[in-house]
Formats: sequence, C-alpha cells, structure tokens
Amino acid sequence: MKLSLQEIEKLKVSQTLDLTGEVCPIPTLKTKAALNKLRKGELIKVILASKKSAENIGAEFRDKVYGYCRDGDRFIIILRR
Repeated sequence: MKLSLQEIEKLKVSQTLDLTGEVCPIPTLKTKAALNKLRKGELIKVILASKKSAENIGAEFRDKVYGYCRDGDRFIIILRR
C-alpha cells in the first residue's frame, strides 16, 4: 500500500535500516537478517537509494510489505514480520 511520508513517520517501527549506501544483494541480506530478529507483528523501516534495491526488497518480501513511499531520491519500505 502506498503511504505518504507523513503516514510512514507516524508508524511505530521496531527498527530502521538505512541501506542507502549499499548495493545488491546486501540490502536484501541485511533486511532478511533484521526481519528474522523481530517478533511477529513488529514493523521495520528500510531506507534505500537504489530503485533496483527497492524493487528487489519488494519482490523478495512481497508478503511482508506493509507500505512504501518515495521521498526524493530515497525509497522507504515498511515491512511487517
């Protein structure tokens, strides 16, 4: 579900992963590791600079995507464990 940046900022996330300097496949691997540490129902915010990385995260974790938005040159994806 597409969310506004304001809606995303209001969410209670358990962790934020800023992966803006990372290239594939590192964002997917780090996201998977972080998700595995969360409890069921918790949210994680993943911040990416690469459209390709955002697409890969969306595809890899499509059943866990709670919401997403684009903020300038950043892609923000909220995942739910």
